[in-house]
Amino acid sequence: MEGSKHQSEATRRRQILLAADLILIESGTEGFTIDQVAERARIAKGTIYKYFKSKQQILAELSIKSVTLLLETFKKEASAFENSLDKIKAICRAGFHFNNEFPEYYKLISYIERPEFDMDIQGYLRISSSIVAFVVEIIQNGQKNGEIKSTLNPEVVDYILWACCIGSIQFLETKQKLIKKIHDIDINQFIDTFAEMMADGIKA
Repeated sequence: MEGSKHQSEATRRRQILLAADLILIESGTEGFTIDQVAERARIAKGTIYKYFKSKQQILAELSIKSVTLLLETFKKEASAFENSLDKIKAICRAGFHFNNEFPEYYKLISYIERPEFDMDIQGYLRISSSIVAFVVEIIQNGQKNGEIKSTLNPEVVDYILWACCIGSIQFLETKQKLIKKIHDIDINQFIDTFAEMMADGIKA
């Protein structure tokens, strides 16, 4: 009897998270509400609070899916190359493409990392650390192979790459029309040039 109860709770929890995932995609983090989740899941709002204390706790759970998908994207794109610099370029391009394909997941990652987000996000941090370790390993291998400057701190390089990607993605979101219509710059060319510049900056 106890086993079936736990199974029922697990099923209800998945039901809530599935509904929340759909609301996130439709409304984004700013428009996300518990009321919407309850309506989509077809359950009482009070029932949701039996499993999740707040909107932030639900978003923290969804952030694990988001960052896991980002890691899978990085691994898939990097696996097509042998050279460490080519892997770095692939990861840079993948960051832009991830934002284009999963914009609300990308925004959720940024939302979760805000200092005011007051929630235990150990699951998120664990996967996020795996991304850092993945990129750092590529950089370290590149240093061993003489492809990347040996004087650079791999973790610092990783964070600079991430910071530059975030800044460039935000720039494109605000300036994309200007770039395309006025300056006639192809967005893919922008992304490829960005990746080339990042790789050239750490090249041995």
